[in-house]
Amino acid sequence: MMHNRPNNSMYLTCYEISVYTHSRFYYKYLNKPTMKKNSRLLSSALIIGITAIVAIAGTAAFFTTTRTAQTNRFATGTIDLSAESGGVANEPFVLTNLGDDGNISGAKTYTIENTGSLPLRLLVRLLNVENKDNGCNDPETTAEPNCTADDDGELGALVELIVKRDGTQVAESFLGDADVAEIGTEWNALTPIILQPGETTDVEFSWALGRDDYGNNVQSDSVEFDINFRGIQQLSTGPTPTN
Repeated sequence: MMHNRPNNSMYLTCYEISVYTHSRFYYKYLNKPTMKKNSRLLSSALIIGITAIVAIAGTAAFFTTTRTAQTNRFATGTIDLSAESGGVANEPFVLTNLGDDGNISGAKTYTIENTGSLPLRLLVRLLNVENKDNGCNDPETTAEPNCTADDDGELGALVELIVKRDGTQVAESFLGDADVAEIGTEWNALTPIILQPGETTDVEFSWALGRDDYGNNVQSDSVEFDINFRGIQQLSTGPTPTN
């Protein structure tokens, strides 16, 4: 039997209660995970958005400009020279059998060139002067009784060496063993001779021994020496190089 429900009744039928209860249950329990999922998606979207904003802000460009000095390099200059006589580099002068005409004299000219890339100061000196007796024959023993006990020759002490630069005399010395430093000392006292790269100058060495300047005491004697040409870098400040 069906019962009629009064108007505006606050009571619900069993069917209505059942429908209402079921709907609430569905909404409360079945829709709850969906809400959580939507909440997570919203949170994730917010995080991604914030991260993107931070990333964009972190990679923002500034105005810049650059210049690069490329191929930097350090290289030293060179100091070098050549010494030639008659087109022959470092040619020595060798004289043998001196005295055949009664006079011992002669000359040799060296052309000195700065073959480097820097200015240089030219210095000249003698080295390794050595006088030798080379044995004693009878005439020499008569003139020099102690010849056999003395291996040092006497020739160099009688030969005068004169040095000219471009035709002007700049130094002179005998060639005895004790005189080895004289040429270098006199050259060093000159106004410094500076050769620019590619520049040349002539240095002449002449020697002389007159017929009345020697006797039998120099028979078979010899004198040997080295001529040393040096180029030293010329500096505007600092110590002055010397012989």
